[in-house]
Amino acid sequence: MLTGPLGAFAVVAFELLAGTFLLMLATSLVWRSISRGHLRATTWVLMPLAAAVSFLVDGSVRTGGLVFAASMLLFGLAVVSQRPLLEWLAGSAAALSALWVVVSVGFEICPSPCASGVVHASVGTLFLGAVTHGMVLGHWYLNQPRLPIEPLKGATIWLFASLLASLLLGLIGRADLTGGLVRTGLFPFAAESFWWVWFGLLVSTAALAVMIRQTVWIRSTQSATGLLYIAMVPALGAQFIISLLAIR
Repeated sequence: MLTGPLGAFAVVAFELLAGTFLLMLATSLVWRSISRGHLRATTWVLMPLAAAVSFLVDGSVRTGGLVFAASMLLFGLAVVSQRPLLEWLAGSAAALSALWVVVSVGFEICPSPCASGVVHASVGTLFLGAVTHGMVLGHWYLNQPRLPIEPLKGATIWLFASLLASLLLGLIGRADLTGGLVRTGLFPFAAESFWWVWFGLLVSTAALAVMIRQTVWIRSTQSATGLLYIAMVPALGAQFIISLLAIR
């Protein structure tokens, strides 16, 4: 079972990596303007990170993480080969392994397999995936300025949807998340104080999301990318805190 700050870190890492890959793949299927260069560059970054994080955990989560990393390696090689059928097969395998990791992490959040842990992991995957995918995609616009704006608009919509889902999850589960103490270092702190920090960080991310939307809609992709970089900070902080509250 994942516990403590290290467990929360592993949860956040897998959520970010799986969510970024899934949304990148979905975006490439909807908008063909997303080139193989973006898929290749992003996959080569996500793959070694997934492999490295897998060795911080054990059991089914480690197995799922290593399979996810191996599947992304195959997908990256398929993209390099420029064979559409091979890309589709390898991409499907990587997407399924990403979902496997999310479900495995969800089961490890609870003392025993439970739906709430899977819901928590799924919402976290959508949230961190939306922020990171938007940031990486925005960075690609800096290399390919003639890309249509629709894919980045779609990433912004995903960001707002994930913020709403995270807010609802935190509010609905507040009673379970705020009970007892959180032990960090020498002194324990009330879980409720952590919950309020999470809420403040989520609101900060939402405020940045409003600014990101404005820049995307006027096609100021450089400004949008910069804001997405900044949004990564409160988003990671918020998800780490709520993960720590969920697994303690």
